[in-house]
Amino acid sequence: MNDALSIFLKYVLPFLVAYVLNLLINKFLNKKLLRGKLFLIFLKGIIIAVIWLIAALTALSGIPAFSKTWETAIASSGIAAVVLGLAAQSTLANVFAGISLSATHSRAFDIGDRVKIDDHDPGYVEDITLRHTVIKTYQNEIIYIPNSIVGSATIVNYTQEKSFSFPVEISVAYGTDMEKAMNIMADVIYEHPLHHGPRPTVLCKNCGDSGITLRALVETRDFKDNPKSCSDVLVTLMERFAAEGIEIPYNRLVVLHGDK
Repeated sequence: MNDALSIFLKYVLPFLVAYVLNLLINKFLNKKLLRGKLFLIFLKGIIIAVIWLIAALTALSGIPAFSKTWETAIASSGIAAVVLGLAAQSTLANVFAGISLSATHSRAFDIGDRVKIDDHDPGYVEDITLRHTVIKTYQNEIIYIPNSIVGSATIVNYTQEKSFSFPVEISVAYGTDMEKAMNIMADVIYEHPLHHGPRPTVLCKNCGDSGITLRALVETRDFKDNPKSCSDVLVTLMERFAAEGIEIPYNRLVVLHGDK
């Protein structure tokens, strides 16, 4: 009985305590509470890693062959740091990059932001760990990008501004009353229920082979609303132009049958 209790106290209890502490930390420092507090999220990961390391060292110290685990670990910490540094350069680079990403006040993103990192597909920042940043795309794909890459990447943040805008383009035929067409386009965008901001300015983008291309920005408060708003604007524009007799040019294929 005493032997079983001794084994439990030496080898099981440290991991049990670490497990309970891990549960408590995850409960009180959940994603909802830590949203927008990237530094605390990263610090939470370090604390959990340290807790499990202490549990492992404590359990090892109960084994006679490792009875001086703590003393050995402290005495050889300098040598261990050099060895680990050489053996895990990429891992340490990710850790330090993660610290840099989370600690700076002018950080490029927070949890929940929609970002594009280099050539990776845009997505929402789900989490940042000691090793990588987690991005979730619209296709529900989870992308794990090492922090060292994120730290040196070009990052586009779509959600830091108070609104988001995207251009819509439509062509009209030569001979069209341009002022009328441009006013209709501005009205359609401005009257959309999800439009945010002043009445848009419609510009003539170019004069092509078959028509004149008009361009304007559709601005919404939330990025998620923008694709649907742009689609609605284009559909309404086609209906309004048809009602006003404004032609939208398109390529026509004419087949001529010659006499044999």
